[in-house]
Amino acid sequence: MNKPELLDVIELLVDIPQYSLRKGEQGTIVEDYENEFYEIEFTNRKGETTALCTINQDKFTVVWSAKTQQWLIFVV
Repeated sequence: MNKPELLDVIELLVDIPQYSLRKGEQGTIVEDYENEFYEIEFTNRKGETTALCTINQDKFTVVWSAKTQQWLIFVV
């Protein structure tokens, strides 16, 4: 997997109960920390922030690249 970048859209691979987030929810990378940790912002349909949390890269996958402005296709 390529290194996630600021403003990439991610999709959770696991539930994060302390933030009421479920596997499959999407958020945006807003900060890049050390050791594969990222600050992710989750919003509702109105664009209001519903959660802002630091998540390890192994808990999400990038589904949209801000750099290329393309959705990424994953084949399983």
